This record gives sequence, structure tokens and C-alpha cells, in this order.
Amino acid sequence: MKKSNLNWQSVLLGVVLCAMLAIFIASKAADAQTTQQQARILQRAANMSDVYEKTLNLETKLVTLEERLIRIELKLDELGMDMKRVQKALDRLETGKTGK
Repeated sequence: MKKSNLNWQSVLLGVVLCAMLAIFIASKAADAQTTQQQARILQRAANMSDVYEKTLNLETKLVTLEERLIRIELKLDELGMDMKRVQKALDRLETGKTGK
């Protein structure tokens, strides 16, 4: 009887040790996945930060280009007014030469 008791206890001890080993391995695998997920999250955050900085730089450049475009449009308007004045002066000269 003692021999079978020892065998039963050995089997029970073996099952408990296997269960503990399985739990240990599962926790290590979960830790590895958690670490990988944290690394992916940190990489995404870095990528988002990079995208935000690039977007901010592009917005700044866009504002600068818009200001430049406004200055160019103002200069073109001034040139157009100057051309109208020159055309009027030429018309007056032409009228003066022909005597109309």
C-alpha cells in the first residue's frame, strides 16, 4: 500500500510541477509579448511625433509661401497700375503727335 501511495504522490507532484512550469513559461511569453507591444507603441508614438513635426514644418512653409504670394500679387497690381499710367501717357503723346 505504501508503494502505491508513493506513486500517487509522485504523479501528483509531477502534475503540480508541470503546471507550475507551464504557468512560468506562459508568464514569460506574456512578458515578451507585452515588451514587444510596448516597443511597437513607443515606435508608433515616435512616428506620430515625427509626422506632427513634419506637418508643423509644412504648415509653416505654407504660411510663408502664402505671404510671399500676397506680396507678389501686390507687386503685380502695382505693375498693372504702372502699365496703365504708361499706356495713358503713350496715348497722350500719340494724340499730341497726330493733333487729334
